[in-house]
Amino acid sequence: MAIDEQNLCLELFLDWLAATRASQFHIEQRPFDGLSARCGDGRQTLAVEVRPLLSAPEYEVWGAYRRKLEGEIAVDLPGAFALWVPPGADLPGEGAAVEDFRRRVRETALALQPGERGSLRLPVEVRLRKTDTEGGLMSVAGGLSRYWAGMSERVRGTFDLDASAIHRLPESEEERTALVDRVVQEAGRLAELRQRVHLEVEDVWTIQRLRQGQGFLIVGLPPQALADIGIAVRRNLRRILIEAGPRLLAAQADLRALLILGVYDSADEENVSTSLRGFDPSLYTSLDFVCLATDGRLKPITEPKR
Repeated sequence: MAIDEQNLCLELFLDWLAATRASQFHIEQRPFDGLSARCGDGRQTLAVEVRPLLSAPEYEVWGAYRRKLEGEIAVDLPGAFALWVPPGADLPGEGAAVEDFRRRVRETALALQPGERGSLRLPVEVRLRKTDTEGGLMSVAGGLSRYWAGMSERVRGTFDLDASAIHRLPESEEERTALVDRVVQEAGRLAELRQRVHLEVEDVWTIQRLRQGQGFLIVGLPPQALADIGIAVRRNLRRILIEAGPRLLAAQADLRALLILGVYDSADEENVSTSLRGFDPSLYTSLDFVCLATDGRLKPITEPKR
């Protein structure tokens, strides 16, 4: 079975059911009655619809290049894998950069066991510049922006930190703290005004090996497609609920689940939950599960009603 976004979300959901509800569901039919799949555990049937929260069909060139890269990485790679591209990050271009990318992806993938999730670490640079000898301020753009206040308390002078090359930080709080400490230490070494330094760091992407299937899947969107993401999420989420809800309720099944594929830095950073609270509850309360698949994880958005 070739890996695709529906298979990816279904596996994450069924693994989550097995871990949290001791329910060993498996796919019985795909597609099913106009929906993504019907699953069963020998006692109950489950109708499932999988929908992407955001899509970018207008970026045909990016999509074609993604498929090309997927095919190149998949050659002689045993098993099924998914690479989650962080929001705002882009795929490498041609030449040495893409060769290095393919090599790193394959090395990371081959170290994973079925069902495991790991980190693809890509070397990037952040730029630190001293703009004033007075004050205590670290102005930060990019992946370290959430730490600007803590860094500002620890520096003497005013600094600009361009961390836009970091799209996803390590999950380990210990690693994050070490990175912040390193930036603060480097700032302390900048004695002269306008002096700058480039620090070699890592952008951490998520890669996982699926339990079933074959192939390689890149989950992500071009950076341009993520503009005004808050508005797009609310608009698309409402449309998905209006379209998929009635179809799920009409299905001949005991349980009904809507799985939404999202592109987020992590499951903790999602805004689907807050968007849902602003909708008419009748759009989703009749469903047994509404879940978000992102960054290699499955997050329940609404609690099962039974």
